[in-house]
Amino acid sequence: MSEVSPNLALFLMFLFKIIPIFFSGMAVYLGYRLFIRGVTGEASLIVKTKSVSGRLINAAPGLFFGVGGIIALILSIWKGFYLVRGQE
Repeated sequence: MSEVSPNLALFLMFLFKIIPIFFSGMAVYLGYRLFIRGVTGEASLIVKTKSVSGRLINAAPGLFFGVGGIIALILSIWKGFYLVRGQE
């Protein structure tokens, strides 16, 4: 197997971080636009885990876009890279 160029590896790692950040930002922006325009709906969300539980009832759809985008943004920034080297 041939070696990967360090510049290509750096570029791919950059894309791996930038693409999720871009889509997360778009989700937050679209959620903001929906919320400002007053789009309403009957949406509910219930979250239960071992350490966290919460309920959101009759929320606007824009709020779901915004919260989902913020969560995706936090995860894409928080997760690091784990470089795996082949057997040499």
